Amino acid sequence: MMTNAIVFGSLALALVYFITWAVRRDFREQIERPKHLFQDQIENYDNQFVEQKHE
Repeated sequence: MMTNAIVFGSLALALVYFITWAVRRDFREQIERPKHLFQDQIENYDNQFVEQKHE
Protein backbone atom coordinates (compact mmCIF):
# COMPACT_ATOMS: atom_id res chain seq x y z
CA MET A 1 0.00 0.00 0.00
CA MET A 2 2.71 2.48 0.99
CA THR A 3 4.78 1.44 -2.02
CA ASN A 4 1.90 2.29 -4.34
CA ALA A 5 1.54 5.72 -2.75
CA ILE A 6 5.25 6.43 -3.26
CA VAL A 7 5.19 5.25 -6.88
CA PHE A 8 2.02 7.14 -7.83
CA GLY A 9 3.17 10.22 -5.94
CA SER A 10 6.49 10.16 -7.82
CA LEU A 11 4.72 9.72 -11.15
CA ALA A 12 2.36 12.59 -10.36
CA LEU A 13 5.24 14.90 -9.45
CA ALA A 14 7.14 13.90 -12.59
CA LEU A 15 4.06 14.64 -14.70
CA VAL A 16 3.59 18.06 -13.06
CA TYR A 17 7.28 18.83 -13.63
CA PHE A 18 7.08 17.78 -17.29
CA ILE A 19 3.93 19.82 -17.96
CA THR A 20 5.48 22.87 -16.30
CA TRP A 21 8.67 22.39 -18.32
CA ALA A 22 6.70 22.04 -21.57
CA VAL A 23 4.39 25.02 -21.00
CA ARG A 24 6.56 27.65 -19.30
CA ARG A 25 9.50 28.85 -21.35
CA ASP A 26 11.05 30.78 -18.42
CA PHE A 27 11.06 27.63 -16.27
CA ARG A 28 12.70 25.64 -19.08
CA GLU A 29 15.37 28.34 -19.54
CA GLN A 30 16.09 28.36 -15.81
CA ILE A 31 16.44 24.57 -15.70
CA GLU A 32 18.68 24.46 -18.79
CA ARG A 33 20.84 27.49 -17.85
CA PRO A 34 23.69 25.44 -16.28
CA LYS A 35 23.98 23.36 -19.45
CA HIS A 36 24.31 26.46 -21.62
CA LEU A 37 26.77 28.10 -19.23
CA PHE A 38 28.92 24.97 -19.31
CA GLN A 39 28.80 24.83 -23.12
CA ASP A 40 29.79 28.51 -23.31
CA GLN A 41 32.72 27.91 -20.96
CA ILE A 42 33.92 24.97 -23.05
CA GLU A 43 33.64 27.05 -26.22
CA ASN A 44 35.58 29.93 -24.62
CA TYR A 45 38.27 27.52 -23.46
CA ASP A 46 38.55 26.00 -26.93
CA ASN A 47 38.75 29.46 -28.51
CA GLN A 48 41.52 30.48 -26.10
CA PHE A 49 43.47 27.38 -26.99
CA VAL A 50 43.11 28.06 -30.72
CA GLU A 51 44.15 31.72 -30.28
CA GLN A 52 47.22 30.74 -28.25
CA LYS A 53 48.19 28.17 -30.86
CA HIS A 54 48.15 30.79 -33.64
CA GLU A 55 50.39 33.22 -31.73
